[in-house]
Amino acid sequence: MNDDETKLWLRLLGCSSQIAREINRRLRDRFEYSLARLHVLEALSASRRGMALSQLANALMVPQSNVTALVNELVRIGHVQRVTAEADRRVQVVLLTKAGKAVLRRLRAEQTRSLSALFLDVPRKDIASLLTDLTGFERVVSANLQLNGKRRIAPKRRRQPQPKPPRRRLAAQSRSKE
Repeated sequence: MNDDETKLWLRLLGCSSQIAREINRRLRDRFEYSLARLHVLEALSASRRGMALSQLANALMVPQSNVTALVNELVRIGHVQRVTAEADRRVQVVLLTKAGKAVLRRLRAEQTRSLSALFLDVPRKDIASLLTDLTGFERVVSANLQLNGKRRIAPKRRRQPQPKPPRRRLAAQSRSKE
């Protein structure tokens, strides 16, 4: 594997983790809310009809058990509600409440302020350029993951042949030639 690919992945992961940690800290300090809860509200706000827990877990790319615990907390504080699905009475759908929509607006505003503060010293043109580069990067990675519905395996890279060490003569051979 190319060291640059590993370095790129670790750098992306490191930046993302630092930003998420800081936003999470600010949300906790100001609203006693976690970034994970915000993600649930964001996902639900994108769906007018609500989402089943399995759909929500897929949208957030986390195990359903994690989503269940978060939804339970959000139901308890009145930011989401569970209703029975009309199409299948066995399925529970999760919806945002009015209180959930109101807190989501405040959380989004705080997230925007936090990101603005974190990126304050980054020139706008650098942000625009990085966004363009990452959009293309994401497109290529997604295509490689979903090519023909199968995960692609990177071809083995040929290693450059190592130069052969000089042959050593055995002591007996060199004496016999003398």
